[in-house]
Amino acid sequence: MRSLRHLVFATALALPLAASAQPAAPDDAEVRQQAERLLNALDMDTQFTAMLAMTLDMQLEQKPELNKYRHVMEAFFAKHMSYAALKESLVAIYAEEFTVAELRKASEFYETEEGRNILAKMPRLMQLGGELGQRRVEENLDELVAAMQAEDARLEAEAAATQGPAAGE
Repeated sequence: MRSLRHLVFATALALPLAASAQPAAPDDAEVRQQAERLLNALDMDTQFTAMLAMTLDMQLEQKPELNKYRHVMEAFFAKHMSYAALKESLVAIYAEEFTVAELRKASEFYETEEGRNILAKMPRLMQLGGELGQRRVEENLDELVAAMQAEDARLEAEAAATQGPAAGE
């Protein structure tokens, strides 16, 4: 069960969404409308579905013992982490972070053929980027382990120095 908690936590971190976002004030109807337009232009429903599937696949690859829970996790994520579940909060986030003009221009771009082409390739690019990062860490893991061991030694020496002579000396 601890591994399951780690998976849920890791997935939540993989999708940095501010669930505590407050909806925009009613007089901000235009910015909310443009925020929703951009989210539609970004095809967020498809993007979320792809991201959740990719994240779950990567986690289950790392922890195959959780495969028996796959359908449970998929149902949970569909209920709590899907675009439909988060849409209103996402609209509020985008409305808070961008101006009407910024949202309009971004929507106009992503509604073009070039913008749609970038969006279509984004899940694959994110996957390749994630794999690149993972390979880079694996290639340099010895360096990280050595640095952590050196830090352990430094902390132990520091603790020993602050404790003074051992009892009975």
